[in-house]
Amino acid sequence: SNPIISDSQKQRGVAAAEPSATAVPTGLPVYGLPVTGRLLAGFGETPQGAARSRGISLAVRQGAQAVAPAPGRVTFAGPYRGYGSIVIIEHDGGWTSLITGLAQLDARVGDRLVGGSPLGITGAGRPIITLELRKAGVPVNPLEYIRSL
Repeated sequence: SNPIISDSQKQRGVAAAEPSATAVPTGLPVYGLPVTGRLLAGFGETPQGAARSRGISLAVRQGAQAVAPAPGRVTFAGPYRGYGSIVIIEHDGGWTSLITGLAQLDARVGDRLVGGSPLGITGAGRPIITLELRKAGVPVNPLEYIRSL
């Protein structure tokens, strides 16, 4: 049995392990979270004093390993404007993932990744990883596409 998650449950951070088959995007046969953590900000939320979220933010443990959410090619890996080190992955079908908040990178530009490939490690303190998923440059809610790796 495959429970369908309501919008209100998604906003509270409840994600189905396997959404309905109709939610699976072309070019992303598998899509998973890059880290295990607690949802801090959901897609489209406006945290106090911050811009509207174009992805999801997860509170994670320090030293956590972040992994590729789906197969693809690394198009950027490095520090970026106060977001820590970030990784951008191009997937088939015009999909792109952006993962921010890494302290150490294990991926390099040009790397071809399978889902679950190491991207990097979170830093000390209270690290926050942000995941943005885009289709043809337009942000979409990654929780709608999560399938187990």
